Amino acid sequence: TMKNFSSKRALLLSLLSMIICVSMLIGSTFAWFTDSATANVNEIKSGNLAISFEMRNSENEGWADAKNATLNFLRKDETGNLVADANILWEPGCTFELPELKVENVGNLALKYQIVISGATNGNDDGKDGLKLLEVLKFTPFVNGVEGDEVNVKDGTAIATGELNKNGDKAVVKIKASMDTTANNDYKGLKISGISVKVVATQATYEYDSNGNTYDAAAQLPLVTTKSALNTTITKGSIPMAKNADGTESTTKHVPVEIALGDTPVEDIAYSENHSGYTGKGVLLGSTSLNSYASAPAGAGDYTFIFKDGTIDGTVTGYSSIDGATTNSVYMLLPANSDVVFENMTFNGVVSFDIQKYTSPWSNLNSITFKNCVFNGIIIGTCPASNVTFDGCNFNAYTNTASANNSNPIWWREDTEGSGANANPIKTFTFVNNTVVGTRPVKIERIGYTVSPTFTFKNNSFDITSQEGDTVTKNMAINIGMGENPNLPFTLIDEGNTISANTAALYTASLTGGSNWYKEVSGMKVLDGNGNEKVITAMVWKTTTGETFELKSID
Repeated sequence: TMKNFSSKRALLLSLLSMIICVSMLIGSTFAWFTDSATANVNEIKSGNLAISFEMRNSENEGWADAKNATLNFLRKDETGNLVADANILWEPGCTFELPELKVENVGNLALKYQIVISGATNGNDDGKDGLKLLEVLKFTPFVNGVEGDEVNVKDGTAIATGELNKNGDKAVVKIKASMDTTANNDYKGLKISGISVKVVATQATYEYDSNGNTYDAAAQLPLVTTKSALNTTITKGSIPMAKNADGTESTTKHVPVEIALGDTPVEDIAYSENHSGYTGKGVLLGSTSLNSYASAPAGAGDYTFIFKDGTIDGTVTGYSSIDGATTNSVYMLLPANSDVVFENMTFNGVVSFDIQKYTSPWSNLNSITFKNCVFNGIIIGTCPASNVTFDGCNFNAYTNTASANNSNPIWWREDTEGSGANANPIKTFTFVNNTVVGTRPVKIERIGYTVSPTFTFKNNSFDITSQEGDTVTKNMAINIGMGENPNLPFTLIDEGNTISANTAALYTASLTGGSNWYKEVSGMKVLDGNGNEKVITAMVWKTTTGETFELKSID
């Protein structure tokens, strides 16, 4: 019937429409009704851990900054008032006290603090050992009026600890010292110099995150000591173990060792062990109790040493050739694979950084870091570390007194003496936020002997001026040299560096050989700070015509 025909035709048309719709959707995307809503995340702001350290002023009415202040013991005058006296004479049974000290939390994170007495040195110049006095001196802390335990102090002894959880929390500390009544004539005429009172702080378990308040349980205070103690009494075993992230004690990692060096002139070093070692002018850091011939290396980063707040004043002001050069050596007898930090230090003259490496396998530092340091001179020699960082340092203009041509602020080489397990390659070289003024480039050479290193240069400023009499161009900023036999590629990360109008180019290298040779090697990467490939125009070393070449990634 007509009705059935119409129904069949309608059904057929419906099926045809569906087929057409499906065919139109092939290769396209489906669209749905949509809606959206946005919730804004508040700003992410890191916390600030900060303390102030103050002392009662001379009028005993207020507080003054204790940093770098001189604390004199107090004695009672004829009227019974306490007065400061720099010339107190100690005798058996006497008790004197220091001016009150105040530690205050001026940040916004909870902290735990430790007040340490350190720096004691022999003050006698008549052959007597002034440090013997520490045997009969007792120190007693009073924190917010509460008396603590009486202790004999050795170098780095903590006499008071506590927590300051909130901004404004404070601890007023009084330290009394007394001489034993049993002190006999053996202690007459002795003098101690250099004692300091220091406060150190780290995070405390107080603030909560989504998982609780124990996320910073592993934060641990450093072992604060002196160069003298480091070189005489401290051993590997005497450095306390650090804590794991869960607060349990590590079986391998140790707490950092912190040493304020102060003014440290170089002196004669005659270290020799099994026909290896160093003889010359320098500063010895450590002892054979920490590193010696045939001793087994520690794990990478198991030990950390922080040398800070001082000056190494060298007597060597120039050198003719980097091969066999005599320098002011910072000679480290520290455990192999340690992390070493120099912070807020000033280095004067020609300086090298060396480690007693002839252990089994050879020793090398895991890392060496220079943070906020000033260089009035030159760094030369073999780099002693796998990972190198310069952060926030100033390299001031300096002329090599023996050879002005070799006035590179840094001229470091990878250690290519060892092979196999004894190889000491540079793995990373990070140079960020530094200011360099000079006449020759920062030079790192003979790299890539056994590993492909990564170089990071970010946010540095260079002012490199040509020397009077230069007949070829040498006033470039950075020279990465692959050595006489270029072997492995390197990665260069470059971002935010600036050069003055006096500086011929940011990067340079030789294209014809030598220790600062650059050669295109498959696998080379040249990247910006975001990891994107880039091409850098560099200038040929010793060019007379301004010849350039491209630093770029090589497939």
